Amino acid sequence: MDYDVDVLIVGAGPAGASTALHLAQRSPSLAARTLVLDKARHPRHKLCGGGLVRDVDTILEGLGLDLQEVPQVDAEMAHLHLEGRGAGVKLGEIAFHVVRRREFDAWLVNKVRDAGVRVAEEVEVLRIDRGPEGMVVETSRGRIRARAVVGADGSRGMCRRFVGGGAGATARLIEVTTPPPPRLDPPLPAEEAVFEFRSIGQGVQGYFWSFPMVIDGERMRNFGIYDSRVVADRPLAGSLRGFLAVELARHGLRLAECKVEGHPIHLFSSASRLAAPGIVLAGDSAGADPLLGEGISVALGYGALAAAALQEGFEAGDLEFAGYTRQVHKSRLGRSLRRRHLAARMIYGMHQPWIQRALWWRMEPLVRAFVRSLVFGWARPPALAITGRR
Repeated sequence: MDYDVDVLIVGAGPAGASTALHLAQRSPSLAARTLVLDKARHPRHKLCGGGLVRDVDTILEGLGLDLQEVPQVDAEMAHLHLEGRGAGVKLGEIAFHVVRRREFDAWLVNKVRDAGVRVAEEVEVLRIDRGPEGMVVETSRGRIRARAVVGADGSRGMCRRFVGGGAGATARLIEVTTPPPPRLDPPLPAEEAVFEFRSIGQGVQGYFWSFPMVIDGERMRNFGIYDSRVVADRPLAGSLRGFLAVELARHGLRLAECKVEGHPIHLFSSASRLAAPGIVLAGDSAGADPLLGEGISVALGYGALAAAALQEGFEAGDLEFAGYTRQVHKSRLGRSLRRRHLAARMIYGMHQPWIQRALWWRMEPLVRAFVRSLVFGWARPPALAITGRR
């Protein structure tokens, strides 16, 4: 395979698919000269809690897509708890949807194909170089010459290493999926979700989660633990597996009887570099949400920003992308991510139990307002535009 294209998108997850779909909407002629690569073939397994907040609905609606086409379950309420007490939050009529990433991502890739953008799967990127007339990408199936590249290949992808973003903590998470457990702790309706922060005092810079989900028509439950590591000098008093085992036991589950999977997540930082001449980053390559590790709506938002940068760069004949990092940080998405980074450092840095209890038990209205207004709800027009050009 030996393509010459204007735009090469590396990675066909939500960030890469969003870039392609927004590019097809903004500049169909440029989208027709675009190629999306992925090293896997969809549908493929992808670790993720699968929570889709209301910003996902907003972005997909703007693309003319119907999320109801994807199998899902609604988490009616999200409880932000410390030791079983805290605030219940909804983002509209529900808290969020829960999907399986293998189904959601495959659906998005099919929409990319429907939009007329070429997709090549099972193609691994081996090397990226900048040549005299653009980017030269060596793959497992040949060399591709592209005038511009979008790096949407994830936390450990080659594109982020090429750009040299550097900054940003590396979070960790592990998760399990089980049939409905013998009990839920606290005893909540099966359709509700929990974020439990009780382990912050032991150095976990994050939370334990419990989400409802559906797999092949069967009710299931997804459990996991997220550790942001945004406060570098706070040691972990134990292992994530150990903390997860304790939390699962509260629900009558034994970790030893579950299939445990995990992966790292590159987090957003205001100091990160998100572009270099000829290449821009999107999705986890650019950085996920440090507060909750939420990455799907963020990835879709990055895709819109990357598509706008591509369109404007080609129209201006300038593919240096010198202003892309600053433009992302100035966008509503970027401002939301900066707020989440500051909140993560504050909340996970205040490990004293009495401070945590005051926050989660005594400040429920403040917590709800912060989550509804300052963390989520950023994806409304013109949230995703860099210049406001339509």
